Order: sequence, then structure tokens, then C-alpha cells
Amino acid sequence: MYFMKQIALFALLSFALIPLWGGAREYTARNMQWVNDFETLVRLDTRKTDVVAGEDINDNGVRDDVESYIEMKFGNDPFQKEIFMEAARKIQQIITLPEESSVEEHIRLDRELLELYTCRDYILYRDEEKEIDRQMMNKTLFKARVLNTRERLDRYIAHKKRLPFTYSELTDSQLQREKQLCLQRYEAIKNPDIAKNRQVHNLH
Repeated sequence: MYFMKQIALFALLSFALIPLWGGAREYTARNMQWVNDFETLVRLDTRKTDVVAGEDINDNGVRDDVESYIEMKFGNDPFQKEIFMEAARKIQQIITLPEESSVEEHIRLDRELLELYTCRDYILYRDEEKEIDRQMMNKTLFKARVLNTRERLDRYIAHKKRLPFTYSELTDSQLQREKQLCLQRYEAIKNPDIAKNRQVHNLH
């Protein structure tokens, strides 16, 4: 029964639920059910600083506490580690945007962040991840780690509220391109030598 449930979920994600690759999609900024989960996790987190930007000693765009968390949680999974490092950079950019930033800038960063999450989820379901519920929770825990203070969370919520109720839909060709880029990224991480040889071949 559990296996059949996974197959059904994978089919739904492939054809309907994956936001960027499943066809027409309406994005509403009011759909923020995750806030309650964050409220609890924020109160429980004791590794807090008062500065939104936080500390980033190696200047790689990811706060040091978040980078340590990603290494601890996903250090043995290069694909997820890279996805979450990039996602952490996007969220950091979002919550440190100047107040005068345009709506277009907010939309761009939000879409790029969504593409990262979608790519990760797509690969997990495609590969029939056996602990999919735990993996989905890991994403929520990651978000809570990045938004681990009241001000960080408030800035992220303010960002979501600035988004229009609907995004402009991507064309079919754009959707296919995003899916292909995800698969290429996954292959490059899992099989770096093959990906490197293919890249050299394409240059000639």
C-alpha cells in the first residue's frame, strides 16, 4: 500500500503538482500555511543573532550557522547539499532586499528559489525516495533554520506579500528547459566526470 501511495504521489507530481513542470499554475501570496510551523521552530531555536544578515566569514552568501546545518544534514548527499546551499543564498538575498526593491526583483528571486525546491522534489519523487515524508519535513526544517529570528521571518513574509496573486505562467518550452536544466544539474553532481567530458565534447 505504501509503495502504491508513492507511485500515485509521483504521478501527481509529474503531471499536476510540481509547480513549474506540471502545467498551468496559480501562485497566491496568501497561501502561507507554513507560517505556523515556523512560529514554533523559531521559538525553539537558540542559535540566534539580532542582525538579519548574520555572520558569513567565508563570504559565500550563506550564513555560517546555516552552512554548518546544511553540512551536518546533507553532507553525505552532494545534490541536496548544493540545492540547499543555493536556496540559502536566495533566501538571504530576499530577506536583505532594500525596501525600495522592485516587485520584479522579488518575483525573480522567489521563482529562482521555487525552481530549486521543485528540482529537488522532482528528483526525490523520480527516484522513489523511500522516506519522502521525512525529506519533505527536512525542507521545512531548513527554511526554519534560515528564518530563525522574528525579523528574518517577518521580512520573508513581507516579501511574500509583495508578490502578485498570480505569476505569469511559463511557456511549455520554458517549463521543459527548466526540467532539463534540473536533470543536467543532478547528473553533473552525481557523475561529475561524465558531465565534464560531455561539456568538453559540446565545445568541439
